[in-house]
Amino acid sequence: MAKIISLGEVLLRLSPPQYHTLMQANHLKCQFGGSELNVLASLAQLGHHVGLVSALPDNDLGKMARQFILSQQISPAAIIKKEGRLGIYYYEQGFSVRTNKVIYDRNYSSFWESTLSDYDFTSIFKGVDWFHVSGITPALTKDLYEVTRFLMTKAKEGGVKVSIDLNFRESLWSSFQEAREQLSPLLGLSDVCFGLEPIYLAGESEDLKDELGLSRPYLDIELLEKITQKIVQEYGLDYIAFTQREMGYTNQYMLKSYLYHNNMLYQTDKTGVEVLDRVGTGDAFAAGLIHALLEKETPQRALEIAMTTFKYKHTIQGDINIMTRDDIAYLIEKETNDIKR
Repeated sequence: MAKIISLGEVLLRLSPPQYHTLMQANHLKCQFGGSELNVLASLAQLGHHVGLVSALPDNDLGKMARQFILSQQISPAAIIKKEGRLGIYYYEQGFSVRTNKVIYDRNYSSFWESTLSDYDFTSIFKGVDWFHVSGITPALTKDLYEVTRFLMTKAKEGGVKVSIDLNFRESLWSSFQEAREQLSPLLGLSDVCFGLEPIYLAGESEDLKDELGLSRPYLDIELLEKITQKIVQEYGLDYIAFTQREMGYTNQYMLKSYLYHNNMLYQTDKTGVEVLDRVGTGDAFAAGLIHALLEKETPQRALEIAMTTFKYKHTIQGDINIMTRDDIAYLIEKETNDIKR
């Protein structure tokens, strides 16, 4: 099996039970998550060897997080102990007209405070096939932006495949334009990109996507193909993949996904799903595609696998998808609501 490592923060997730608001709650459910952790946990379930580069506090919460990481079959060998605290986020699950709400409390965590000099990256990519990052980590601090860029550069120089999930979080940037300016240079160090924004693509007077009016839902496929082709050419990518999610009836989404590779735009059919928990669905999509590409699946088959993991995660409570290779094969070959016996 392939070996994948990622760089990212481990967060403690605290949530009110049963669709309660934070204002109503008198107790909170405790889980762990984080974009990169979610991707690695999914890949571990699919049989890959995975490891996380991160920092945890040297206290009981840090030990609790480390135990969780081990339980997900993620190697903690590159996780350092550092003074500070564990980052937290509060997740309030919406219902009907009430949207989901996330409150971050991650400033000055052990990972937030970490710098390049804290880590020993001498042999970090020995035996590694794939390095995955998200746009969240470089958004946290200037030091973590440099750690991200350093590792992406080192991976590329060592022949390791690199993927980046842009994963735009408005609260982590001063503006959307800043995110475009900061994340776009990292695409040049990547082989695979998840997402179309925030990416800078020069037009006559502003970003080309803005000039041409590209927006979700993607109804003009010819325009979409033109934009993805230009992004791939501009940044030297092998693949760019992204999803589309439209709100249907209460607690139901219509999902679709796309993959551009070798001058061809692949897409899946639009499909509906009832939503139990949408946190981590993009991470599940990324994990599904990374898995499929490592397995050398055809582009269309790879996209179908990623779409299956993406859709399935909407039905799983918590940050991390719980899905095996058999589940993927079963749902692709025989998508049904019948009882699996």
